[in-house]
Amino acid sequence: MENDRLKRVAHHNGGGLMDIILDMGNVLLEWNKDKILKAVAKTEKDYLILDKEIFQSGLWERLDLGTLTREELVDKVLSLLGDCYQEKVEEVIWNWPVYIDSYTEVFPLLEALKGKGHRIFVLSNTSPVFYELLKDQLSPLAEILDGFVISCDIKAIKPDPKMFEEILQKYELDPANCIFLDDVKENTKVAESLGIKAYQVKQRSDVVDILQRFE
Repeated sequence: MENDRLKRVAHHNGGGLMDIILDMGNVLLEWNKDKILKAVAKTEKDYLILDKEIFQSGLWERLDLGTLTREELVDKVLSLLGDCYQEKVEEVIWNWPVYIDSYTEVFPLLEALKGKGHRIFVLSNTSPVFYELLKDQLSPLAEILDGFVISCDIKAIKPDPKMFEEILQKYELDPANCIFLDDVKENTKVAESLGIKAYQVKQRSDVVDILQRFE
């Protein structure tokens, strides 16, 4: 283990092996609230109602914070909207992943990077759905993932520095040896303040473009 660590340090000093930390939404898979709501709501009226009560209400953030379960979120929204919305509310909260795309082009590149000795981590604001995604849309990642920190498990969400500090401490990572990809500028700024080289993903193709620099 110590030899492996020294080897990694030596590679880092030569610009070699890195610890690659990835956000999930819009880095590994699409996060498109608009697409999900349009598919489920069918009408503009229902779109606006579901958006207001699920996403604009702050309840979804509580899901990511781990202070609300999906069952509790469904109950809270239905208490406001009535049981006539049960099917649509449950569909958005439980089945949203079926309406979005996985960034399948990223997985072979991550596998190649892993094969060269880079380590792969996930740092995401997400609910326990992450564990289900690792068995489904993100299953190629499960084979190569060295570790992860998700917001619902530690009751903190990015850009809270606690998220970054947790992954650095949990896996004994050197910030100077890390790169971080996230689609939110505020999150990349916090990462940079901690000494991590951060890249903002502005469009899907950016992920591969950034990662290819480390092949």
